[in-house]
Amino acid sequence: MFTRKKINENIGPQQSKPLATKKVMEGPVKGGQAKIKRAIPTKRAAFGDITNATKEKPDDLKKIPLAVKPLAAKPLIGKIHPTIGNNAKNTKITSKTKTDLKNKANTATNHAADLQENSISRSQALKNLAAGVPEDRVEEDFSFVIVEDSLEEKLQEESDKTILDIDQELYTDVFNVGLYAQDIFDYYRRRENMFIIPPYLDRQSTISAGMRAILVDWMVEVQESFELNHETLYLAVKLTDIYLSRITVNKEMLQLIGASAIFVSSKFDERCPPLIEDFIYICDNAFDKDEFIQMEMELLRKVNFDLGVPISYRFLRRYSKVARLSIETLTLARFILEMSLMEYDLVKEKDSKVAAAALYIAMKMRKEGVWQGDLVKSSHYKVDDFKHLIVALNKMLLSPAVPQLNTIRSKYSHVVFHEVAKIPLMPTEELFNTKSGTNDCS
Repeated sequence: MFTRKKINENIGPQQSKPLATKKVMEGPVKGGQAKIKRAIPTKRAAFGDITNATKEKPDDLKKIPLAVKPLAAKPLIGKIHPTIGNNAKNTKITSKTKTDLKNKANTATNHAADLQENSISRSQALKNLAAGVPEDRVEEDFSFVIVEDSLEEKLQEESDKTILDIDQELYTDVFNVGLYAQDIFDYYRRRENMFIIPPYLDRQSTISAGMRAILVDWMVEVQESFELNHETLYLAVKLTDIYLSRITVNKEMLQLIGASAIFVSSKFDERCPPLIEDFIYICDNAFDKDEFIQMEMELLRKVNFDLGVPISYRFLRRYSKVARLSIETLTLARFILEMSLMEYDLVKEKDSKVAAAALYIAMKMRKEGVWQGDLVKSSHYKVDDFKHLIVALNKMLLSPAVPQLNTIRSKYSHVVFHEVAKIPLMPTEELFNTKSGTNDCS
């Protein structure tokens, strides 16, 4: 259905060719050959070619020494004239002058203080204007709330009760943020309600569940070939489903939608996303650059530019961390969860529940851990809350493999992924058998 291009394992962005250097012929030609010398570009300081500081000035602009004339000698003290008149009158004038001078000095001092205050106010106003603070804003006095020691201890005890054991151990780890980890995932759970995808294939006349499964299988192949993060793959599948639930498309555009979804997701989640030319190559040039850019813009508009979509893979890693499971059990759960991406019937389910069901099956198959305690507190789910998903996922695993949809099974059969795809499966009844482990329905 899709045009597949064989992808090199070491595929990467196209390397730019080094700039060619000029070749200069040096010396006389001997024997039909010339000595070739490569011209080395001259180094210059920054902005060295746009200043005239180092240029030699013309002769007519050079400074001409001027003749300096000696200053005429002036007496420092003028001629003193004797005071003629009444001494009392002169004294009165003198005291009045002192009073006037004192008043003028006070006025000048007050004026200077006003100017300084106005200058400070104007300076503050300019700072507020630059910071975007409204002119009519009034600064409020801040007061500190003093908490009693007993109340503070009580609040601390309540906070310690809500923090999980794993988060308590990583309380001061800046990379795991144990203080806020549970709050972050509770926020993810609340955001799930914003991205509930309704069944949409009834409105898609040319697309079937099988076509969607083939598209997801191809997207997994692209993710593996480009060595992208798994978060990128899960987000791309989610964006594809959101787009298909909001607009009717032809089946010829399905591969372009999936490739564009990976392109957008890689920009959101990857440190070095692949180039658009790489996506054109893996589609075997079925679409050109302009079509990719147009689909990218259309996809972003249909999802309202909101790429912070909660995905099941992040919930799975959180649950596994809380349960302190081994990497083999986590990898088995990842295999089950990645297989669920191809199931159209699971599109309408919440990602947090699907992740819980996948981890539960992996724990049963590996006989490691039980669903209780911190797992229930972290996920807010008991086994009965996602029991129907356990049945659906195990039915998916027990169903015969489709040759056209073998990318994920082949991927997780590799030794890098601990060959978890080869682990024997369990009947659905045994998954709820309490004899195989402790009671998980608590």
